[in-house]
Amino acid sequence: MDKLNRVSVTLTKVAKAAVATIVLNLCTQAYAQSTFPSKPIRFIVGFTAGGSTDVIARILSRRLTETLGQPIVIENKPGADSLIATKFVSQAEPDGYTILIASGSHSINSSLYPESKMDPVKDFSPIAMIGDGPNFLVVHPSVPVNSVEELIAYAKKNPGVLNYASSASTTFLQTELFKGMAGIEMTTIPYKGSGAAVPALLTNEVQVSISSIVTLLQHVKSGKAKALAVTSAKRFSLVSDVPTVTEKGLPGYVASTWYGMLGPAGMSPASVKILNATLNKVMFEPNVKTQLINQGLDPIAMSPEDFIKFVHEDEEKWAKVVKDSGIKTQK
Repeated sequence: MDKLNRVSVTLTKVAKAAVATIVLNLCTQAYAQSTFPSKPIRFIVGFTAGGSTDVIARILSRRLTETLGQPIVIENKPGADSLIATKFVSQAEPDGYTILIASGSHSINSSLYPESKMDPVKDFSPIAMIGDGPNFLVVHPSVPVNSVEELIAYAKKNPGVLNYASSASTTFLQTELFKGMAGIEMTTIPYKGSGAAVPALLTNEVQVSISSIVTLLQHVKSGKAKALAVTSAKRFSLVSDVPTVTEKGLPGYVASTWYGMLGPAGMSPASVKILNATLNKVMFEPNVKTQLINQGLDPIAMSPEDFIKFVHEDEEKWAKVVKDSGIKTQK
């Protein structure tokens, strides 16, 4: 009987210790969540400094630093269509202090680079959509067209005559989608970024380009390029006189570049909630919103659940474009 009593006492002590450990862990987690953030946050950008993703990250970081009470540090990890940055964030601790500032390439790369084995949904915790960045569809002034309808008609009469610039996976596939939906042929000329693609358009090395409104706006205003349309679902306030592709010749075509915030898979829901609520508040403050619009971005608030649904649907959309166009995927 004494032996049984001793066993019972031992088991009771073990049980109490286990309960105490669980309670301690829960309390520690609750404390960490209640004090988040308690140290600097890193924004990881998959492109070089000065690009649109980098500029947007810096606009937001300044105001978020003030609101969250902790410094936001920008780290640029360019290369491989942002896959280097994407992989880095996916392997980081899911503590909320390493955040990917993602762009449209995030949901495209799984189709273009299947060997990367990066899942844009499962490998990440959704935080928030930042916004939608419509692009210009422009042509060189020498091309005798002034609308999307006329461009499609001209390309059909002159198959393969027009060259178009591609400077990233996003603009490349956006143009391929346009070609496929319009039933036209154009030849792609690849460039390493818009810094090389835009001069190629201005010198008539290529005749067609889909690229950032901000990048092309000065050239459109000077007459060195003709803007036929914007690629978003609705007109963009910065250039409200320019129609959408959908309303001018190609119904259903929408191919903007989105931007958003993602963390490593397994982030605390409490940390996600804080970041989501803070971002959705900050980016609609008049000063911040104006800065984002001037960078060609239309701010959009989304819950984490709606944002990851959007990423998943975007991934499926571009996977179909890759498959239908016969594009050779890369390792």
